[in-house]
Amino acid sequence: MEIWAHRGCSFRHPENTLESFEAAAKLPGLTGIELDVQLAKDGVPVVIHDEKLDRTTTMVGYVKDWAFTEYEKYTKIPSLEQVLTLLKPYMDKGLLLNIELKNSEIRYEGMEQKVMDMVSNFGLEDKVIYSSFNSDSTKLIKEMNPAANVACLGEDIIDCMNDCNFKVHGDAVHPYIRKVNLPLFALEGTNVRVWTKEPLFPHEHFMREHDLKKLESKGIAGIFLNNPEDYLKV
Repeated sequence: MEIWAHRGCSFRHPENTLESFEAAAKLPGLTGIELDVQLAKDGVPVVIHDEKLDRTTTMVGYVKDWAFTEYEKYTKIPSLEQVLTLLKPYMDKGLLLNIELKNSEIRYEGMEQKVMDMVSNFGLEDKVIYSSFNSDSTKLIKEMNPAANVACLGEDIIDCMNDCNFKVHGDAVHPYIRKVNLPLFALEGTNVRVWTKEPLFPHEHFMREHDLKKLESKGIAGIFLNNPEDYLKV
């Protein structure tokens, strides 16, 4: 089964940071890393999950209201360019990257093109999967580059599959692990990767253990985990 690091190794390292990504990239057997992209005020693609800065930084307000130069001074928020520079040597050896475009709450105009151009400049087009809760965004990526690998992201697998088959014409579906409520035969031929809702750094709760063999028997190809290192022990 594919093991993906959700926002890097985000159970033991600050999420969506170079530290978290490097820890994940060094794991033997890891399929790929998932991260989230938004645009700073100056148009720089930056890697952060929340639209607001309050939870993961000492700054306040929205990501879109501050320039990247200010993030460099006061936070650990990296630019997408910095992340690709760090990960390229690992990706050249087979590591994959899932870039989630965080544009459901705030529609960052032109973000799709900016991100795709940057990926292309690094020569990593065949190593990247694009996903978003906003199906208009993933549809746009497919229209701009039909060869792009696109996943339809959502809570319920039925909604994901409807978007994938009828709107986006995507390559995979990424539903919430507890909303894969379809029989095995209905999933045949569909690349399904599931995401979870689990503790992040600094964690206060123990991580539940997932039975990967059981998930695989249900037709699930991959899982996004905050603690992939616990499943990839040498």
